[in-house]
Amino acid sequence: MHETSRYTSYGQCMDTASNPPNQKPQFHLFSQLRYDSIVKYKTAYYSFALPVRLAMYMSSLDSEEEHKTAEEILLKIGHLFQVQDDYLDCYGDPAIIGKIGTDIEEGKCSWLIISAFKLCDQKQRAIIEENCGVKDGDCVRRVKEIYNKLNLKDHFKKEEERLYKEICLMIENLKNKSQLSPKIFIEFLEKIYKREK
Repeated sequence: MHETSRYTSYGQCMDTASNPPNQKPQFHLFSQLRYDSIVKYKTAYYSFALPVRLAMYMSSLDSEEEHKTAEEILLKIGHLFQVQDDYLDCYGDPAIIGKIGTDIEEGKCSWLIISAFKLCDQKQRAIIEENCGVKDGDCVRRVKEIYNKLNLKDHFKKEEERLYKEICLMIENLKNKSQLSPKIFIEFLEKIYKREK
């Protein structure tokens, strides 16, 4: 538990360093590697790996190899969950997700902006950087227009499907090679796959 708390603080620190309070986001720090690290440390460890690993210990499953295998799968599930969360923040129906997304206004290092930076030209990037992290409806609209031009909705669907298949393969590889039951991983995955909230 202490290790997970420490990892979560690492993720929070990376997230805050990318987007310091009362400053423009540090766009030069927005990279796939940073995003992956933020997700792994800020979300995936405490939301997915910790609960299952605690249950494993409580069930006397204490093999280091089994814990490593479980953690790899759960971190990948946590990554999928955060990519979905970032997508839903921008494109989810507030009536379904229960909130109005604010990642653009807050200048968050999210899957959408990382993907946009990979796909956009210099002019589009300048528009994103000028408008992201500004608490103004017109600025948010301008960023979303670029996201739509870049077809990020379709890119998200492909990424969600790619991650899902990758996780399914990891789970499939458990059969006959591990004491771990694939059931817990399948249940987690089925709860989040193609979720709308």
